[in-house]
Amino acid sequence: MAAGLSICYSPPMTLDTPPSRRRGRPQSVAAPFDAVDPTLDEPVERQVYRSLRRGMMQGLIAPDTVLTGRSLAQHMGLSVQPVRDALKRLEADGAIIGRPQSGFHLPAMTAAEYWETIEIRIRLEGLAGRLATAQATPGLVARLGALNDAMRATAEPPAYLAANFAFHFAIYEQARRATLLSLIENFWVRIGPVLHHHQDGLATEAAHIKHSRIIAALAAGDGAAAEQAIVDDLVSAAHIVVQRLAGSVAPA
Repeated sequence: MAAGLSICYSPPMTLDTPPSRRRGRPQSVAAPFDAVDPTLDEPVERQVYRSLRRGMMQGLIAPDTVLTGRSLAQHMGLSVQPVRDALKRLEADGAIIGRPQSGFHLPAMTAAEYWETIEIRIRLEGLAGRLATAQATPGLVARLGALNDAMRATAEPPAYLAANFAFHFAIYEQARRATLLSLIENFWVRIGPVLHHHQDGLATEAAHIKHSRIIAALAAGDGAAAEQAIVDDLVSAAHIVVQRLAGSVAPA
């Protein structure tokens, strides 16, 4: 891992749900989530919502996991109500599904659903890469290089996914398009959990090479090349992921 770069992760957290609710579904979440500070002016519910949403984007929660307000509140050291309110907000977003007396279910994805997200993501994220090129700085290029090296060096899947998330969003945030960034985040909320479940096999030399091409395009100020390199990276990873999803036949 590159010097000066810290990627934090922890062992999985076991959600405390009754045995009758555990059959067939994982009950664990890889901690940590972003910290929540009740002393801030920002409502706790909003902080929890943002923390859980970011955790999904980073792949800290596996598909088919059942989330309960009580277990998450215990894990985060908070009262139950703001956590439940945050979960209801995620349900309204379509990120999770509420079930009476059973908490909230984070649905799995089929291969067809994943490919549908790829068709949209390559356009959104490719555009963000093209726009970011005009704003790319030596500092951004250096940070991306450090993150790419960290991904190559780590053998810990949570650290790999955290670095991968940071790598991509360092670029997308540099595009300075708030609406575009929000749309990209919405798709990462859905695909992040899939990466949690299928993370082995993603940390490859090929991924490092593709990220290096993205960095080179940004450093050269070549927006078209940056866009294409991001598309190639997303499609290459998708071919690995869909092999393990239901209905795993890649489109032509």
